[in-house]
Amino acid sequence: GSQNIFKFQFLNFLCLFTITFASTEEAIALLKWKATFKNQNNSLLASWTHSLNACGHWYGVTCFNGRVNKLLQTIYNLLNGSISSSLGKLTNLSILYIYQNILFGSIPTEIGDLRSLAYLGLSTTSLNSSIPASLGNLTSLSSLYLHENHISGSIPEEIGYLRSPTSLGLHENHLSDSIPASLGNLTSLSSMYLLEN
Repeated sequence: GSQNIFKFQFLNFLCLFTITFASTEEAIALLKWKATFKNQNNSLLASWTHSLNACGHWYGVTCFNGRVNKLLQTIYNLLNGSISSSLGKLTNLSILYIYQNILFGSIPTEIGDLRSLAYLGLSTTSLNSSIPASLGNLTSLSSLYLHENHISGSIPEEIGYLRSPTSLGLHENHLSDSIPASLGNLTSLSSMYLLEN
């Protein structure tokens, strides 16, 4: 009777509160990242406002059920800065695709916290650190593209522990050392590019 209706309404409220809190946290994470950009006056990023609702028509941000699940920034030189560790807060993210932008520095280890991530593309930027071992934690990842950067160091053996990647692009970087034997575990791969390192 009325007790069941109350329980149902309370659960609905709790679910809505949880989603609202999570999406607000995601908006704050994206605004923290935006604050680090060198080109603050970019008109396309003007939609990233302090409304604390990243699902309200923010440029390059797509949501599902009130949570950020895609971050696509593919306009040439739209972003100028670094990749913020705050992106690790976007735990529902399935696609992170940033192409042909000016991003210096490293790939934050916090990217490895994005367990829903299926596609990670950070190509043709200016990333110039090493590949974090934490990317091996991305259990849902099917495509990893880090090509045409200035990434150095070795390929972490943890990359070979990914569950079912189909594409791996690490070409045109400054990678060194031998290819880890663990990459032989990636039996689901249909393409792997390591040339020009």
